[in-house]
Amino acid sequence: MAAVARIDCPRCALAVDGATPTTYCPRCGGVLEAHVDLVGLSAGLEAEIRRRPRGLWRWREFLPIADDASIVSLGEGDTPLVHTRRLAAETGLDRLWIKNDTLLPTGSLKDRSVTVSLSHAREVKASAVGVSSTGNHAASVAAYAAAAGLPAFVMIPAATAPGKVMQARAYGAHVIAVQGPFDRTSALFKEALAEFGWYSCLSANAWRNEGKKTYAFETWEQLGGEVPAWMIHPIAGGLGVTATWKGWRELNALGWARGVPRMVAAQAAAAAPIVRAWERGMDDPVPVTVQPTVAESIAVGAPSLGWRALRAVRETGGACVAGSDGELLAAQSLLARTTGIFCEPSAAASVAAALALRRAGRIRPDDLVVCVVTGHGLKQPEPAAARAEPVVTVEPSLADLEPHLRRWL
Repeated sequence: MAAVARIDCPRCALAVDGATPTTYCPRCGGVLEAHVDLVGLSAGLEAEIRRRPRGLWRWREFLPIADDASIVSLGEGDTPLVHTRRLAAETGLDRLWIKNDTLLPTGSLKDRSVTVSLSHAREVKASAVGVSSTGNHAASVAAYAAAAGLPAFVMIPAATAPGKVMQARAYGAHVIAVQGPFDRTSALFKEALAEFGWYSCLSANAWRNEGKKTYAFETWEQLGGEVPAWMIHPIAGGLGVTATWKGWRELNALGWARGVPRMVAAQAAAAAPIVRAWERGMDDPVPVTVQPTVAESIAVGAPSLGWRALRAVRETGGACVAGSDGELLAAQSLLARTTGIFCEPSAAASVAAALALRRAGRIRPDDLVVCVVTGHGLKQPEPAAARAEPVVTVEPSLADLEPHLRRWL
């Protein structure tokens, strides 16, 4: 396992005692960052990792959990990196790959973070865990808390897709639906967190945030050591871009990789504070009022890690892209019919961003592009159902079936 070398604030550089975890920097209010000690890693570690059983915890030396016995795992990690000729032909991107995180245990990218946060919760002997969420994070925390034997309190906006709510309920979590948008849900949760002392699984948790570094590790291995020209993430709070960039930097620090991808933050136009800040040359996003959108998983108006995502984008020469609901739904449909991957609308934001950057001439046809697809379509099937081919009902006879087949063929 990995020992935490230090906990500090990446904004003001204040070092914080890792033995007494705090949620935010006590000096500037920024989200803290955990750092593992890479100096003492053995020369043969790369080869050893390749021999280990598949899964996220193959990379345990990079993850800030000191005690093996504390690990809470549902078999997450090592999701497929998919390339299909049909998708390449329709997008004009010959080397477009899809990192398919719809196949994680609870069907979303949140499992990468939550396996680490729940392991840390066990390590510090937490009595209960909690999170506010647009849905996917709630389901993930509920599942891993069930595996850990810990009570889970999750708050979601009342309008959250029923499939995500049902997931959290099925795992036995205490689910609280809050009237209003996610930002109101988040504010109430923070009040409850201070009052009741739950272990926080929010994106302000420095341990939790380390889990998504594994995007870099897995992609690097799956591409045989080649570094993508572009790596694109759907973004709500900003962690996907921030953590992946950190993972690539750690691979470079060890000499395992050379170079980092251009990082791209993909948001919904209805909730795009990071994109707005990038377009205006700002260092920090200004909170926005979220408009109605099908992209409920990334409908966050005040991203907690927005400034760090902007830094990752700028320092890698990347971009921030906002897609309309129509563009997200079109990308969702394109992905399903050319690759067989059915994702929720939010998860298709990465593909929509790749298409937009291709149209703008930023991405070249032969660039190696990795789009992270972050959540399964069955979590929110209603938008796809409204656009899908209708079901035809027939009598059990060829005579009734044949007219429909002639029309289709």
